Amino acid sequence: MTVWNDYQGMGEEATKTIQTRLQIASGERSWLHDARLASREIFNQTIRLKQQGYNRTEIQREVDRDDFLRNNKCAVVGKALQTWNSYQSLKDWWENQDDPDGGKPTPPSTDKSGVYPLVMAHAEGYRLTVDDDTNRVRFRISPKPYKKVKGHLRGEPDAMDELRDAITSDKIDVGQAELLYRDGVYYLHVTVTREFDVPEPDTSDTLVGVDINERNVALTALDRETMRTKGTLVLDYGRVKEERQRYHTITTRCQEHGKTSIHRKLGDDEERFTEWVLHRLSRAVVEFSEQFSNPVIVFEDMTGIRDEIKYGTYMNRRLHKLPFHKFETFVSYKATWREIPMDTVDAYYNSKTCSCCGERGSRQGRRFRCTNDECVVVQDHADRNASVNIAWRETLKLDGNESNYRTHKTQPQVRLVRLSGSGRVSRPTSSRSLAEQGVLAHG
Repeated sequence: MTVWNDYQGMGEEATKTIQTRLQIASGERSWLHDARLASREIFNQTIRLKQQGYNRTEIQREVDRDDFLRNNKCAVVGKALQTWNSYQSLKDWWENQDDPDGGKPTPPSTDKSGVYPLVMAHAEGYRLTVDDDTNRVRFRISPKPYKKVKGHLRGEPDAMDELRDAITSDKIDVGQAELLYRDGVYYLHVTVTREFDVPEPDTSDTLVGVDINERNVALTALDRETMRTKGTLVLDYGRVKEERQRYHTITTRCQEHGKTSIHRKLGDDEERFTEWVLHRLSRAVVEFSEQFSNPVIVFEDMTGIRDEIKYGTYMNRRLHKLPFHKFETFVSYKATWREIPMDTVDAYYNSKTCSCCGERGSRQGRRFRCTNDECVVVQDHADRNASVNIAWRETLKLDGNESNYRTHKTQPQVRLVRLSGSGRVSRPTSSRSLAEQGVLAHG
């Protein structure tokens, strides 16, 4: 799934993945299996050659094979090199830490067996069309030279409508797809890219402050003109913290005993679990925001914050392994797809500042209490207090007006929604219904 760097501006491109199931009408399923086995071999060989210093052109020449479509080979090589580049970025970050812990990133495996997703470019490795008579989305996949598997796709109604629009529209590009297999069913994950006109933050009427820490994502929507709270939501994802700590303990023991294969598998499991949670959280944030008129989603600018906080090894691992940036990135591309702008504000002392009078307060468990005798505001959730401050700082940034410095003392009661999951999740709860559970509308 492709993402981008800028949060707002005209003419942004956004890419999303549409998940569908294959209903095969002709061709052999074994061809798809063989192609996925060949994909694994090409992936392994690409990583080995990259470790030896080969460039992309040299790698593509070395991994060429007669039983695999050349365009598919180029796509799999590209996917493998993306994996390698991600590892290198993480390794560079780890090496620049003052006190790195024992969890040094490991390079992608070159000895895995089994299958790997078949990566294909549209109109080359696969092609999609819309049947005029049945309105079905038909597919043609070329897993091997001169071998074709055909049929139609099935999926959620909204997803299929989006895919039909992409196939028939000149403004939406159908990109690469990945063929996967799970529980006896073949899936095709198709990427579609389109351009959006995302408004500037200063055109917004609603400011949605987002405070994220190692356990909660707190959201507050403020009316830009009146500073009244339109809605509030706190998502508790403490399960992620617990799971990551559990994976860390197990993988550390595996490393100590030289069980590298188990260590790698657990690392993959942890990454899949974390990404599932982050996608679910990010959808909830965007769907919460789009309920309000002309929203802008506001995050804290965390640049440099982590480098200035010096903890011990244990706290540094907890802090630096939290996927704050990835979560913000997931929100970013989902918000762009809905043409919702994003912005960032100063991150200092948002959680310690009273959202009503601006004085420093104290945190007692999850409650926030203002120490100003003339204010004495008590918030039922300290993280929600921080999200109010983030939204308020956006008004200061956009309007430059401090005369009406703070928000109202009375805030809606927070409803906490806990996000959890274990094992393989086939169909998570709707993010929209999850967001609606915690929204308390005002006025």
